[in-house]
Amino acid sequence: MDYKKGMEIEIDIIDISICGHGIGKIDGMTVFISRECNKQTECGQEPESEGLVFGDNIIAEITEVKKRFLKAKLKKIIKPSAFRRPSHCEYAEKCGGCMFRNMTYEGQLILKQKQAKDKYIRLAGIENPKINDIIGMEDPVRYRNKTQIAIGTGNVGFFSAKSHEVIDCKTCSISARPAEVIADVVRTFIKSHNISLYDRATGKGLIRHVIVRTAFETGEVMAILVINGKSLPAYEEVITMMDEAVYAIEESEYSLESVVLNINTDKTSQVLGEKSITVAGKPTISDTIRNMEFEISPQSFYQVNPIQMEKLYDKVIEYAGLTGSETVLDIYCGVGTIGLWCAAKAGKVLGIESVKSAVIDANRNAVINGIVNAQYICGQAENELPKLVESGLEANVVILDPPRAGCRQELLQAVAKTKAQRIVYVTCDIATQARDIKILKESGYEFIEATPVDMFPWSKSVEAVALLKRT
Repeated sequence: MDYKKGMEIEIDIIDISICGHGIGKIDGMTVFISRECNKQTECGQEPESEGLVFGDNIIAEITEVKKRFLKAKLKKIIKPSAFRRPSHCEYAEKCGGCMFRNMTYEGQLILKQKQAKDKYIRLAGIENPKINDIIGMEDPVRYRNKTQIAIGTGNVGFFSAKSHEVIDCKTCSISARPAEVIADVVRTFIKSHNISLYDRATGKGLIRHVIVRTAFETGEVMAILVINGKSLPAYEEVITMMDEAVYAIEESEYSLESVVLNINTDKTSQVLGEKSITVAGKPTISDTIRNMEFEISPQSFYQVNPIQMEKLYDKVIEYAGLTGSETVLDIYCGVGTIGLWCAAKAGKVLGIESVKSAVIDANRNAVINGIVNAQYICGQAENELPKLVESGLEANVVILDPPRAGCRQELLQAVAKTKAQRIVYVTCDIATQARDIKILKESGYEFIEATPVDMFPWSKSVEAVALLKRT
């Protein structure tokens, strides 16, 4: 059929893109449909239902015709998806945090499972990958133990989708309660003391972000105030206000144990600066996961969903196949959680991490938990691992848990030279993991299987752990 701009088509939404557009197929062509109606009357839905949902049957108007795909905009929802639901959040139409706000949790899991398999096929070049059922949450609310609160344009909250406009959000159903009350305290403090807010366009203004870390098991809370300067006026007052607000949370045992000023004067989008000053309490907070204690500092990586973290790490243990004698490399180890989780069943654990404070935490966590067969070194993994391999290091199991960008090729080459029989690859971005798996396949490793784990309900993100074996 000859498709033209302005033509209306009926189409089913079979997927949702990374930027939130609906995806459909018509006569073999992919169609990308903008997620929001331009006007409420065009689709006849209530505002909270405007976003496209996996499974919707719609009328769309073609806006662009390309050789291999079409672009269109939503005109009318003919038959709503069985997975469509009213939004759970009053800020859903403005805040960019939860893409799947209008979809049931069951629908999210089905969609994420599909998207994971598609990426392994398309990006890793695996014809028929074994992808186990996604591991979901029983109660997917209040799961975030770390909340990054943006400040700007007179607001305290979160960025809108694909912009640095700050939406003033007074509640967040996926964050731990201390994040909400501390954000409200900061909102009040800024107004009462006329504190200047950071302007991302000019690089001027004092307060940039507030980060709240909450240890679910111990109840310890850390508040990190990120400032574009050397000090914060009247910070003693805001500490008292935050302490009282956290203590007053009903039916909880939270306590504010650490307040940190983080200095970030760089004109970049990076949230944290290199220098952190503890102005009240301890420099770290402690959390307990299945009888293991972990100390967490302001800049340390620690999984944001501790409930799902246990399930994820149990899958890592399963895939590692440890018998008690193996040398395990834990690359991008953060505060050492995965390696320490494995230590009791391994001969030796060696972790590599670029963030100095995280390495200090990892070594301290080993001592705290009485683990003597784990060691952690500081450095860029792509630099340190090749040097270790050249010195004769060999490993039985390599655990990779890189940032969203994945692994650099020289690191993957060094991993192959360790002669490890198993690679367990943990990721928060299956696309980059799939890319790296393709490279590892060329180095003599075979993809065995993967298991998605929903660490981030209501968002587009999904974690996954994959097992590769040396051929």
